[in-house]
Amino acid sequence: MPDTDSPQLKEEEILKPARKVRRSPEEERQSRLAFLGTLAAGLAHEIRSPLEAIKLNAELLSEEVSCLDEKRRQTFSTRIERIRRESEQLKKTLDEFLAFARPPRMERFPTRLNDYLRELIEFIEPEFTAAGIAIVTDFQEDMYPLPLDQAQMGQALTNILTNSREAIGEHGEVRVSVRDTGETVEIRIQDNGGGIPVGDEQRIFEVFYTTKERGTGLGLGIARRVVEEHGGQLILENRPGAGATFIIRLPKGKYLEYVDEELIPEDSGA
Repeated sequence: MPDTDSPQLKEEEILKPARKVRRSPEEERQSRLAFLGTLAAGLAHEIRSPLEAIKLNAELLSEEVSCLDEKRRQTFSTRIERIRRESEQLKKTLDEFLAFARPPRMERFPTRLNDYLRELIEFIEPEFTAAGIAIVTDFQEDMYPLPLDQAQMGQALTNILTNSREAIGEHGEVRVSVRDTGETVEIRIQDNGGGIPVGDEQRIFEVFYTTKERGTGLGLGIARRVVEEHGGQLILENRPGAGATFIIRLPKGKYLEYVDEELIPEDSGA
């Protein structure tokens, strides 16, 4: 009978490969996000300072352009503008990457959804108007407030609306509607652009995937993460060649835990 206390057996046990623990898909996702968060923090530290220096030097150069002759002035101005534009694009990519990988802690407050959406649309509407795109609203009235992190949900909605505007290009319509469906509140953002290429319906939510020339591939990924952290769903209804509809479904099961008395609709009977 072998001696179980022998040094050899103990060494074999030590060298024996550890059994691999299978992680759930959600654990895998959280692990990847944690890694991205660490990477994002490092990128922010290494990129922000030189990026600001590039922008500052471009501004200083633009002040000196007036000293050049007309031909060289035009050439230098074009190049300086290119530096500015690319710097802004790099900053946008970095900010969106940070927002996706290291989101701030969720802080939800009772929010009158219709008023909130009207203010958001009023703020971004000039960009749509300039492109000849109308934003049409259709809101169900007299609904209880929703518990929202207004900053993060605002970013998610802006990302979706911006995606719709860019999908149309020029001269079209984006329709934003709100309905109480019983178990959830549903926000629909529908455009009459070209829709999503067939087969790309799920890929558009992937990190860094984009069909746009200057897109970061993070906007819709951020939107889905924010909606899911509110306990909701972000769904795409695709109509290739005719447009797309993004549907946000938010739960309403905990309304009353967040509702302040003064926020309850007057005709609710509460």
